[in-house]
Amino acid sequence: MLPAAAAVAVVGLVAAGVRAPGGPSPAAPSVVGPPPLAARSRPLRPLAVPATARVIVFSPHPDDETIGAGGLIARLVRAHAAVRVVFVTNGDGYPEAVKEGFHLQRPTDEDYVELGELREREALAAARHLGLRRKDVVFLGFPDGGLAELWRTHWLRTRPYTSPYTKEDSPPYPDTVNPDVEYDGQDLTSVIARILESFRPTVVVMPNPFDRHRDHEHAAYFVTEAVSRLQDRGILPRDLTVLTYLVHYPSWPIVRAPAFDRCFPDERVPFTQWTETELAPAESAAKRAALAEYRSQLDVMNGFLRLFLCRNELFGHLDAKVLAKIAAIH
Repeated sequence: MLPAAAAVAVVGLVAAGVRAPGGPSPAAPSVVGPPPLAARSRPLRPLAVPATARVIVFSPHPDDETIGAGGLIARLVRAHAAVRVVFVTNGDGYPEAVKEGFHLQRPTDEDYVELGELREREALAAARHLGLRRKDVVFLGFPDGGLAELWRTHWLRTRPYTSPYTKEDSPPYPDTVNPDVEYDGQDLTSVIARILESFRPTVVVMPNPFDRHRDHEHAAYFVTEAVSRLQDRGILPRDLTVLTYLVHYPSWPIVRAPAFDRCFPDERVPFTQWTETELAPAESAAKRAALAEYRSQLDVMNGFLRLFLCRNELFGHLDAKVLAKIAAIH
């Protein structure tokens, strides 16, 4: 049984600072103060992913896959591992990006759909720098800024959610994996489960469920729900490796002297044990080139995104009890 405070955090009922959809997260108070630098900079266990692995990476928005795991993706592709990247939303609910990129003060729903199409093109261009082929990339087209609502209040197929940005209640993009689904939690879980069942991963990479952006948090919830269902049916193994990456958290990424270009673990993230992978020069170059394709995002949060161009990437192993708690909600 999880402590009561942890259980509340898992179901997302603790008030926390959350970025506008597609934008950076504001700082939010943490329960525990930041650990001393010595604790952050102590050696971490190196991440080990064999070249024979089948790795699926879930990205809440186009760009999260690159800043969170771009170096690892490039390494795995070069090692001829099977890699699949799944974009849960097209990132079409970001007003600042529409206003800046399209020079608009009052965007319409069509403008937000156009942003989603642009971000999809950016994602495909970024994927090529990481070595991925078109068939390795999947777009689900679910609502940017709406994943929490699908999980909490629009779970049933009879009660779909309507995006306040695109005004759509189903994916408006024809090349999504299933454009006939509705914006509801059941359909999103089913789509993720079908992708997992078809790909049969040995490693799942997803956002950390304690990420302070609600789309990241709830993307992790939906992936966990789908994985649990397939494990219960014997389709995925119980010992499946689940890695998490962090994007939105107070004072994250932590980049401190003497290694300004190196991320340190944030030990305030609950129930997470960090591992580290040092990026080779070619992997760092691929990640940098991939990020450069996300011009719509660099225009509005260039400084934040470039903090992730460190010479290492961190991946958290989450306490299994937390994943079980998430999977037990629906």
